[in-house]
Amino acid sequence: MTHPRAGELEPAERQRLKEASLAISLESLQKQEISQVTIETAFKGTNVRTALKLDEQATRAALIAMLAKCVRFVDANKTLTEGDEYKMALDELVKGFPTFTIEDWRLCLYMMAKETFGGYYERLKLAQFVECFTKYEQLKDQVVKKIRQDEAADFDRMRTEALRHITPEFATEFNAIAARVTPQDWLRGENRLTLTEREEMEKRAKQRKQ
Repeated sequence: MTHPRAGELEPAERQRLKEASLAISLESLQKQEISQVTIETAFKGTNVRTALKLDEQATRAALIAMLAKCVRFVDANKTLTEGDEYKMALDELVKGFPTFTIEDWRLCLYMMAKETFGGYYERLKLAQFVECFTKYEQLKDQVVKKIRQDEAADFDRMRTEALRHITPEFATEFNAIAARVTPQDWLRGENRLTLTEREEMEKRAKQRKQ
């Protein structure tokens, strides 16, 4: 879930945003070509555990369908066959990779079907899925690190620019409002300036220009 004002949303608004995000993710399974999905775009999708809380039946059905498609494509001699095997694989993968989004699952299983992580030697059981998901997670970690670095750099630029246009009292470290806005808190969605505070800052800036 990504929203520029997520830190200011009420609980009910957050819930609606999550539901909308899930709907988009499930719809994209049918409409978006897998070739258009990247690790970066997948990272911005709907977290699987969140999706299961919002709509368990639809989410589980979508994930099992992805597993089954990968199994059919690889066509290994020893693989998942029974419903219980799919259920166990699904539960273990969700538990073992809690940060994965629905889009991560789709892209990872697509890469598995292409044998991006290596061959399976006629065996595609839970152990092989875990191994490939782990390799995908390692690739994802590198991408996420770069995203976080870019976000931190963007925040620093925006903060520096904002401080150029506000009154002196908001630019001092002794100001109670400005002092609590740190890059670390901002990236975690905590202690951000509220809309009211930003409007007050803009109002004072306008008055100074008059």
